[in-house]
Amino acid sequence: MGVKVLLDSVEKVRDFIDITRSAPYDIDLISGRNTYLDAKSLLGVLSCDCRKPLLLDVHAELEERAEFMSRIEKYVVA
Repeated sequence: MGVKVLLDSVEKVRDFIDITRSAPYDIDLISGRNTYLDAKSLLGVLSCDCRKPLLLDVHAELEERAEFMSRIEKYVVA
């Protein structure tokens, strides 16, 4: 199950991408029903509608996932 993140400015997208690129596992963003984006791709993330929350899917072990989630906490929305 993923969490929702809001990346509603270029600065937020850049910071988020820097965090995701440092992770050795796959991370996807889901926009709409079936649009999967590589969360490490600046162009991919900027190509979607960032005014709305995106669903984040982290493909990592539980400990790695918890550490990653603490790093992106400021982007998580309800």
